[in-house]
Amino acid sequence: MFSQPDSAFYFAQLQYELAEATGNKKWMADALNTQGNSFHMHGNYDKALEYYEISLKIYEEIGDKKGMAKSYKNMGNIYKVHGNYAQALSYYQKSLQISEETGDKKRAIAYNNIGLIYSAQGNYEKALKYHEKSLRIREETGNKRGMASSYINIGLLSFNQGNYDKALEYYEISLKIYEEIGDKRGMAFSYNNM
Repeated sequence: MFSQPDSAFYFAQLQYELAEATGNKKWMADALNTQGNSFHMHGNYDKALEYYEISLKIYEEIGDKKGMAKSYKNMGNIYKVHGNYAQALSYYQKSLQISEETGDKKRAIAYNNIGLIYSAQGNYEKALKYHEKSLRIREETGNKRGMASSYINIGLLSFNQGNYDKALEYYEISLKIYEEIGDKRGMAFSYNNM
């Protein structure tokens, strides 16, 4: 998806047409969400938001909680890009609430996103709380890439508070994990932060 947004859009359109013909509303909403992601990747944020809103309505109509959480998260991402942190936070919190209600481990993403917003607002104490929650879930599920990302985010918080030694420790942990899983891009990101 992220490497081929045009192809993703095309195939999502085919999925939507098939879903519409067969009356499968979940697939329709999923296709709209994918198309929204494609617009997002191209920087067409208004169109992406439009698709996310339509997908959200369908998910609500059919009671698909995970789909609703995904749409709220994606809508939050759009507002974050625009620097509208209050609106982004509102959508991320809606996503988190649903994820907590359903016990979805993907709530680690919601915790992470909320942590990023608080960090951008300079509220490092709250940001740390959410990044630590995200890290715990990622450790429980064995999500190594997510763990490394959480360590980087916690390192950035330490750095922003002037605790450079602690920041370096977190960056080194993230680097070790990225090396373990062979993620060269992640390794470069860790080195860059060091």
